[in-house]
Amino acid sequence: MKISRLLFSCLLVSAFCSCENKAGSNSDNSLQTSEQQPVEHRMKDYDLTDSVTLGNHLFVYNIHREADDSLKVVVDENGDKFVDNYYDLTIQKDGGNFFRRRFTKASFGSQLDDNFRKNGILDGFRFMSAKEGMLTFGVCVSFPESDMSEPFVLTVGPDGSFTLEPDTAPDIEEEDTSV
Repeated sequence: MKISRLLFSCLLVSAFCSCENKAGSNSDNSLQTSEQQPVEHRMKDYDLTDSVTLGNHLFVYNIHREADDSLKVVVDENGDKFVDNYYDLTIQKDGGNFFRRRFTKASFGSQLDDNFRKNGILDGFRFMSAKEGMLTFGVCVSFPESDMSEPFVLTVGPDGSFTLEPDTAPDIEEEDTSV
């Protein structure tokens, strides 16, 4: 009789522990589910002001970036959401207003394939050079958190007009001289 009571007690404790583990694993599953929910990513606001002398003229440019909720959100294959950006480029020439324009991914729409129009964000804008009366900027539409991108060259002419073309120049990397 003592053996059957002992056996019954062990079974009861075992069943109780088994139920407790299942309850604990349910709460772990709810944590996993919340971790797997899509996350909305936003790039930080960015401002860069710099100057360059071209001929006898001083150009001061400002590049401003913001994530814009009014633009279409891009969703990657994991369900993560990425808020697209706009860039404002403002250029002053000798202290006066010279150029001001807002760029979004739609600014490049006719030059992007369907995949980049749907899945890319405008995520790069930088000054490249000043020569022959032209200011040149590099602009990039990329798939979020990847190295796949479509680079463009924005050229602002001496009269404030601009062109926007795909960057077809190959990336120049340092030659590997190690043995």
